[in-house]
Amino acid sequence: MSVPFTLRQLEYFDAVASEGTLAAASERCHVSASALALALDDLERHLDLQLLVRRKGRGVTLTPAGSRVLSMARRLLSGAETLTAEAWQTATSLSGRLRLGCFSTLTPFFVPALLQDFERRHAGLELELVEASAPELHELLLQGRVDAALMYRVDVSAQLVFEPVHRYRPHVLVPEGHPLARRESVQLGELISEPLISLDVDPTRQNTEHLFEALSLRPSVGHTTTSFELVRCLVGRGLGYAVMFQRPASPWSYDGHRVRCLDIADAVPESVVGLARPAGAPRSARHDALLDFLMATARPPVPVE
Repeated sequence: MSVPFTLRQLEYFDAVASEGTLAAASERCHVSASALALALDDLERHLDLQLLVRRKGRGVTLTPAGSRVLSMARRLLSGAETLTAEAWQTATSLSGRLRLGCFSTLTPFFVPALLQDFERRHAGLELELVEASAPELHELLLQGRVDAALMYRVDVSAQLVFEPVHRYRPHVLVPEGHPLARRESVQLGELISEPLISLDVDPTRQNTEHLFEALSLRPSVGHTTTSFELVRCLVGRGLGYAVMFQRPASPWSYDGHRVRCLDIADAVPESVVGLARPAGAPRSARHDALLDFLMATARPPVPVE
């Protein structure tokens, strides 16, 4: 059922009832008396009630129905004012709950600092984190179940607004004993005959495939896994090389094997990580504080030699 009136009409009705004349009410509402009268006529027509008795030169008088409607109208207007105040408080305050989604492979690189440093810097904010895949984050954003999400730009649809936080160049991961391990950079063609350890997580897999396609190379996939750390373990054991986008600070895999990160000498595109929110959603002070923190702190760690 559609509501047959507007808050503006109720405001005009309240003003006329309070001031007693159309002229005084029009001054209070900063509209012409004729526009105010038309709005009241429209309100009475849609409610199918006579709310006021208008006497030329003698002002207006509320009807019994008008008195009842005025009481309810004032409660509605009070509720609207409360809603506006609450919305303004939410938009401008650095307190309350901030629900942040984070793409699963990014969480180890961003979430620890958010939980410690960001919450310490903004003690009034309660950070609620949700780790999910890119499609899940997209739905969570559109459903309003998270306020923002940290994800790769490649996963962001036209329904979302994306604000970049940091850019990452992909790199190659090889075992410590690899013949190229002492080099600073390598061309992917130098490794093409060796098995590729593939991280099968979107968008990492697609980005990796695009890198090889752009260079007209076809890698031979030795192993495929959805585990970031298992990729490092397999490389550390000499079972192949990997193309990665995030660089852990430690050169050691979980099972104690050392790996080396080499820059890719080929001209390859960067991956961009940023903060996504629904298109049309207003930016709040909390969102801006989070974005500022991420832009100031999101720097890839330097691998320990």
